[in-house]
Amino acid sequence: MLTQTPLWPEPPAPRMSPRPRRGKRASERRRKRWTIGIVAAAMTMVVAVGSAYALDVFEPEATDPPSAVAGAQAAITESASLQTGLATDLDDARAVLESPDGKAAAKSARRALSTAIEDAERVVTSLESVTTSPSGTEAEATALLKASDALDDDVPAVTAALREATGAVVASGRQARLARAASGLEAARDGLKTALVDGEQVHAESAADAAGRDALRAALDDAGDLTAQADALLGRAADAQAAVGAQVDASPAATAQAGTAKAGAASEASADVLGDAGRLTKALIEATAGIEEAAAAVTAEAADDAAKAEADATDPGADDTGADPGDDTGTTDDTDTVPAATCPEPDQVWSAENGHLSWSELAEIPFAPGHYVRADVVGDLAELNAAYAAEFGVNLTVNSSYRTYEQQEALYDPSSDTAAPPGCSNHGTGLAIDIGGGVQTFGSAQYDWLKVNAEAYGWVHPPFAEPSGRNPEPWHWQSVQAPNSY
Repeated sequence: MLTQTPLWPEPPAPRMSPRPRRGKRASERRRKRWTIGIVAAAMTMVVAVGSAYALDVFEPEATDPPSAVAGAQAAITESASLQTGLATDLDDARAVLESPDGKAAAKSARRALSTAIEDAERVVTSLESVTTSPSGTEAEATALLKASDALDDDVPAVTAALREATGAVVASGRQARLARAASGLEAARDGLKTALVDGEQVHAESAADAAGRDALRAALDDAGDLTAQADALLGRAADAQAAVGAQVDASPAATAQAGTAKAGAASEASADVLGDAGRLTKALIEATAGIEEAAAAVTAEAADDAAKAEADATDPGADDTGADPGDDTGTTDDTDTVPAATCPEPDQVWSAENGHLSWSELAEIPFAPGHYVRADVVGDLAELNAAYAAEFGVNLTVNSSYRTYEQQEALYDPSSDTAAPPGCSNHGTGLAIDIGGGVQTFGSAQYDWLKVNAEAYGWVHPPFAEPSGRNPEPWHWQSVQAPNSY
């Protein structure tokens, strides 16, 4: 086969030299370096931007405001918590008003606390109204949030006022109770001192073989150092009064600065004093009554002995019949045998029944065993005693009540105004009592309380026994049914 020879033969392909091949490799290396650099720069930018957002360098994109409904739910939870706390303070305040301290507090302090309670109750009612609305719309939720914000501002002020008023009532009442306890204790101590002096005198003047003499001596010895104990307790009471008085006078800021520990210690100390005063006052009164009863027995025995000796001297064959409570033989309904008489004072009225009541007409005083008054007035006296015990923590101390004609005759001394003549004393009518336990002292807390309250229960302090009366006797009280002022 013939081959055709081209007219223009193609030039031969040039040979590649080693230098150009080296240039291609370098170019590839440069491209790789650029790629790595770009990637590194991009990563650096990503890290930098992320850090900037993390550090709040750039402002985040604005979002929609939170829903008012969600905020209202949080407000409801907060209002419930505030309501619980304020309700607890309200319960404490109401309890204080009904406590012994609250009842003894000054009227101004009680009124202030009552006002604070009313304010707190209104706020509690408002807090109860902060609840979810039935539809839960944004508008209702917004209104609820507005009401909640206003209450959040009111609650702290109302709570602080309530607590301050509560503390003021406690301090005022405690101070009044301490003063009253100290007054009662002092009166009981003074009464026992008088009874001790009188009892020692009766004991010294009584016959050595008198049957009641030993009982009187035992009563005097049992009194022991009660008066010394009373003196020591009165000192403690004065200290407690000063501490509580400082709380009353202190401003709220000063009270807060002093701290609750100091206030608590003062309150605890005063509570101890009140408890000890009540127990010691009762012991003093009982010791006084024991001495007076024993001394009266010795005196009555001596009078009976004297009367018997006189009767024997005039009529040796006469029998001695004495009155015995609970036995009608000591009384008589045959009033014709009692001679008519007159009384030495214009405000005294003689009656044939005086001292001769039938025991069926009398009733034993329930809180003073062994003492009797007319049956139709004993109920009023018991009610008076209940009110007195609620105020002072002890019963009325009855030292004398109904007296028979013979008993009044033994007590009567024409040279003294201490006892009325037989037939003229309201003790013989069963309508009068003599009271100790502090009442026997003009101006004592017990006496002043009876002056204000006794008449509401049908018992009074007669004019003759007033400080300006003809025979001042703070201890003598009688029913409004008494026929005269004695």
